[in-house]
Amino acid sequence: MWFDRSALKEEARSCMRQSKTSPYIAALVYFLVTFVISELSSRLIFPTELIHVVIDPSAGPQLYVAPEFYSRLYTEPFAYIINFMLELAGMMLAAGMVIFCLHAAKREENSVWNLVDGFALLWKLFLLNLLKSLFTFLWALLLVVPGIIAAYRYRLAIYLLLEHPDRRVMDCIRESKRLMDGRKMELFVLDLSFLGWWLLTIIPFTGVYVIPYMETTYAGYYLAVTGLDSRRCPGDMGGRDAY
Repeated sequence: MWFDRSALKEEARSCMRQSKTSPYIAALVYFLVTFVISELSSRLIFPTELIHVVIDPSAGPQLYVAPEFYSRLYTEPFAYIINFMLELAGMMLAAGMVIFCLHAAKREENSVWNLVDGFALLWKLFLLNLLKSLFTFLWALLLVVPGIIAAYRYRLAIYLLLEHPDRRVMDCIRESKRLMDGRKMELFVLDLSFLGWWLLTIIPFTGVYVIPYMETTYAGYYLAVTGLDSRRCPGDMGGRDAY
């Protein structure tokens, strides 16, 4: 049974309208903080005084990287440690945006402070993202298509972990695999239906509307899948195969 995409999106818009905290305010805070993190990370790893464009009359614009840049990896490793911490913070904020939209989709109380809730599961979320990337990469070694299928196979794992923080990461991955059995194409089509919205994000600040709209729709999709599954096979945690 495929879900009605129009109904999912309409439900998402309804949930956003009824959200206690405006999703647009939460998204604006999210974008501002992640922009600052991105700028700090960029200046740490790619300092402007070491990388610039040189105009070559014969070949056109060329990217010039000063030799000192390559030695920074050995002489300034602390910059890379800070950059890793910044990227980790960005990952937790993204999880916090999912938490905010999940609360909205469930019509539960939410707030801008949900954006930092991901830090409570910092290492589990880091491990989840690491394993998802690893498994997807291993499947992609076969061909591109198996890698794409694998990415869809694990899409619900983050929602499972955020809703059940006591669960092990691998259990969430296995459960996502089970729930997505026969539904990967459905989610792919849902992604395609947002293509126009993604193109709109080229325009500055449109992401403040697009991101919470999409995330609330995906959260609603997760709730619909798990709700249907709970009526079919309550308590089933799925198979034991790793990926």
